[in-house]
Amino acid sequence: MEVKKRRTKNNEKMNVRDYITAAIMYVLMFLVYAGVGAPIGMTVAGSLFVFAACAVVWGTIFILLFTKVNKKGVVLLFGLIWAAMQLMSFWGVAIVIAIGAVIAELLWDKLDRRKFSTMLLCFTVQVIFLYLGMTLPLIFMKDMYLAAVSAYADLYSTVFDMLIGPMFFVGLAATVVGCIVGAFLGKLLLKKHFEKAGIILK
Repeated sequence: MEVKKRRTKNNEKMNVRDYITAAIMYVLMFLVYAGVGAPIGMTVAGSLFVFAACAVVWGTIFILLFTKVNKKGVVLLFGLIWAAMQLMSFWGVAIVIAIGAVIAELLWDKLDRRKFSTMLLCFTVQVIFLYLGMTLPLIFMKDMYLAAVSAYADLYSTVFDMLIGPMFFVGLAATVVGCIVGAFLGKLLLKKHFEKAGIILK
């Protein structure tokens, strides 16, 4: 009994192969962000829909990652890597994203990871906090934020004017919809992977 518990505990830990798989998926996600999100974010109106657009493509990558590396830590790892990258621009963004990563990982740990609904929820939480990481520091720490990204100060200053109105919620709602569409698209494309991994499609 004790040996069985020890084996189960070891199977919960990410191994070298898992880290390599996760690294490949993360690179793909960043490439999507650079190819899809960054160009959209260069316009004032588009900046609020960066993560909504990325989420539609990210859904398949995230779901594949969650299926192949269905272990503790995989959700937290992505969020902390993204947060660390944001330290190069503004620490406030990094903190918000890191908080989202911790919340998503807690859900990943407490809920049934072999259910699609859990994958959808954790994916959505992480992307929502990427959106909040971009918007909340700009709303509550505008001067510090603009000083940190001085090269884009004019753009973000205009974005701020939109965020203090209903457009903040429009962007948030679009992000949620993008996550749902992306996750279900991933579910459709990866049906065979789900069946092989014993994932519950609900």
